[in-house]
Amino acid sequence: MKTYFFDVTDIMLYVERETSVSGIQRVSFEIIKRMVDLHGTEAVRLSYWNRARREYVSIASDFVAKMDEFDTDFFCTVFFGRGARARSATAPTLERYRNHPLKYRFHYLRRSYYALRGNEAYFAKHGSSIAEWLSHRAGEPQEAEETKAADLERILVSQIAQKGDHLVVLGATWSIDGIDGCFQELNDRFGMKITQLVHDLIPLITPEHIAGDFSQEFYHWLKSSTGYCSYYFANSKNTARDLAAFMEEVGVTRPIQTIPLAQSFDVAEPVAKMAPAGTYKGRVDRSRMVRREVLNLSKVPFVLVVGTMESRKNIWRLAQVWKRLSEEVDLELPKLVFAGKPGWYNDDFNQLMRATGNLGGWVQFAERPSDTELAFLYETCVFTAMVSFYEGWGLPIGEGLSFGKTGVVAANSSMPEVGGDMVEYCDASSIDSIYEACRKLIAEPERREALEAKIAATRLRDWGDVTADFVAALTSGPQSDTNVAEDQKERVTAP
Repeated sequence: MKTYFFDVTDIMLYVERETSVSGIQRVSFEIIKRMVDLHGTEAVRLSYWNRARREYVSIASDFVAKMDEFDTDFFCTVFFGRGARARSATAPTLERYRNHPLKYRFHYLRRSYYALRGNEAYFAKHGSSIAEWLSHRAGEPQEAEETKAADLERILVSQIAQKGDHLVVLGATWSIDGIDGCFQELNDRFGMKITQLVHDLIPLITPEHIAGDFSQEFYHWLKSSTGYCSYYFANSKNTARDLAAFMEEVGVTRPIQTIPLAQSFDVAEPVAKMAPAGTYKGRVDRSRMVRREVLNLSKVPFVLVVGTMESRKNIWRLAQVWKRLSEEVDLELPKLVFAGKPGWYNDDFNQLMRATGNLGGWVQFAERPSDTELAFLYETCVFTAMVSFYEGWGLPIGEGLSFGKTGVVAANSSMPEVGGDMVEYCDASSIDSIYEACRKLIAEPERREALEAKIAATRLRDWGDVTADFVAALTSGPQSDTNVAEDQKERVTAP
């Protein structure tokens, strides 16, 4: 009987440092769960690279079949023998530290100190109150019981692998020391079929925006992967073309099947259970779970930019556009809000912000927003902007669409696959082009409304569609994109 091994090394590394879950982790979980439902727990196993022992280990998939949704705490227990602090036991405003006991303890003591001093402003800044803090402490057990390790048998994949077994790698493994040679051995010694999902070739296409030696590492990983991969999945047609061009350069041919990602927001559980956004209760729910500094961003109209603030996102040019727009006296200009974490190679942007006082207040930041805060920002923005030099897919474009919001989008790489005919396109290399696109959506509300009407009339691709396509491809075998090799040098232009 053929066994499907799903590599979850990236999930292990993710839950080690994070308490929330991104789209790719959730879709990986859903694919595994549906494969278990379809083929049974005997035919589907999980596998991961044990860095300390330098061993590739397999565990049974039974526990996945019993889970209704991705559970960060349980996966943390599976991999590390301890779970993150349960959500129900987490103090208000400290959820981001659930998985980091020392940081959690530090910030817990800090908040307790401010509560004792009666510093209500400190708690308001974090979207909470002293009353909420004291209420939690009153109901808190003296000692929180640590989650016990899951009793799962670890077996080396090399001890149970058979010819014809299938290893599916949905996450990024290119920076994990030792795993590459392990995959090669599984292919050479046991005849295991290995499939890799490629998210993008950005380190090779725009190395000027990549930190350190990652571009070199990525190149050697991708080239070596052709030695053990039977075929590849690509998350966009553009990524498939890039991958085919790379293979031609290194003299290798492998089937590539495109399975596009979603055009929807990966709604976190607290957001999903809220009342509708337009109701009074919905507004109250959202404001309670949003930090005051994020909530205040919606006091005036704003345009939203989501993502890590790195040079590839082209944020210096976008800021220059806002500087020009702010000088137009008769234009009702929204503010520009960047939501994400600080990135790299942004000296020009940072210098501009410091020298101009964030363009006199026209630019503001929501650093490291939670899922709830991000949903709030999508709901309340005028439109979104994504003017990157290159993307593998472009999740924020689709996330904005799922909230009914159009955007200004760069007409390169995969982004037109996400935006379709529902956004305003621009040339990422031209400040004038970005300016014209932004000004059109700001000064011509009828243009914005027309695009929003198209969004409302369009069935957007969701994560359920992505999961279903992966399961179908894995079950029936790959259907290589017939046109990839022929048009691999073509680049998508705006519709």
